[in-house]
Amino acid sequence: LPPFTTRERSSCWQPFSCCNTPACRPINVTIAAEKEDCLVCMPITTTICSGYCETRVSEKSSPASSVRVCTYREVRYETTLLRGCPAGVDPIFTYPVAVSCHCDLCKVASSDCTVQGTGPNSCSLPNPFV
Repeated sequence: LPPFTTRERSSCWQPFSCCNTPACRPINVTIAAEKEDCLVCMPITTTICSGYCETRVSEKSSPASSVRVCTYREVRYETTLLRGCPAGVDPIFTYPVAVSCHCDLCKVASSDCTVQGTGPNSCSLPNPFV
């Protein structure tokens, strides 16, 4: 499971637009924990990286490869047991916990570098957070 990184709150290159905006740092969030064969989507509180990073994008550069985003400097992984998993399905769910954050180029191989993704708290199940 890759760490959660988005550009939606990371770009801050216009003058004076970031004066009162939180810098890149760990924040507490609720994420959706689910597995395909388990019937329940569980809310889990964890820490992700969020905040603004100074970014300058030229017309010639690819946005995803040149945008600096708030991302993990140090991360640890924790596990929890999901409820509603049938016999034979591993109920262990592993998720990232941000220990420290920094601004870095978006690594598309391991991070969600979209302008605005579905977010870490969306469930694909019809009855989320049972």
